[in-house]
Amino acid sequence: MDRSSAASISRLASSVASAILLGIWINVFTDRREGAGYLDALTDLGYGNLLLVASILVLVVHELLLRRLQKLEFDDLENGFELLRHRERQMLHEALDLTCSLIAKTLAVPSNARYFAAVQDESGDVFLEQDRDLAILNIPMPREYGFTRVDVTTPQIVSARAYRERLPLYEKLPANHSEWYSEDVGRMIEPTQRWVLACPVLSLDPVTNRHDGGRPPHGVIVFYGTQLTPGAGARARIAESLRYSQKFADYMCNTLNTLELTRSMEGRRVPG
Repeated sequence: MDRSSAASISRLASSVASAILLGIWINVFTDRREGAGYLDALTDLGYGNLLLVASILVLVVHELLLRRLQKLEFDDLENGFELLRHRERQMLHEALDLTCSLIAKTLAVPSNARYFAAVQDESGDVFLEQDRDLAILNIPMPREYGFTRVDVTTPQIVSARAYRERLPLYEKLPANHSEWYSEDVGRMIEPTQRWVLACPVLSLDPVTNRHDGGRPPHGVIVFYGTQLTPGAGARARIAESLRYSQKFADYMCNTLNTLELTRSMEGRRVPG
């Protein structure tokens, strides 16, 4: 028997029991009240008043039991949401791995992939922060280990520009690109990196499921590597890879929108 059925049976049983006890007490009280006042009748009834107390206790116990069942159901719902979020993260990682493989095959070069989440600090500045779990690392890049975050206004960072412009971008990096950056940023970027493909993960309206221009992107998905695509057909290969990144970003948009809805549902607490 599930908890909903148990709650329904409990509600019915307590209502019937309370009604019976209250009915008996009313009958006895009515008989005793003939020719006497209410207070005298109550006093004369003595232990018979326990019927009234018992009917009230039945309702109170039922209410406490019902709240307990609701709390257990809510805990089950929370656990279900947590499992859903975990599964969604797993599916995102698998989809990112597949997309990274497709882009590497299309560009004919090895590729890494990372998601950078947009976070806001106390002063309102927005940064792109590395998601260490949502990453595919096929090419060793030691400097990334110490990566913290970069301001979205940093002009030389392709992922920051993709975030600001809300557009998928591909850019080749010259051999001396490490000279572009400030010391703090430069020590987090591998000098051997030669290309970057970045696509913003836009926010969706929770009702219409359309891109919400009034909200900033969730972050940026970035593919990158140390070898440039061979010259023959490179432009077409890059265009196809940009489409792959957009498809993954759209999938991630919908996934994050679903997770956002589950969090809003999870916030509806059980009374008491």
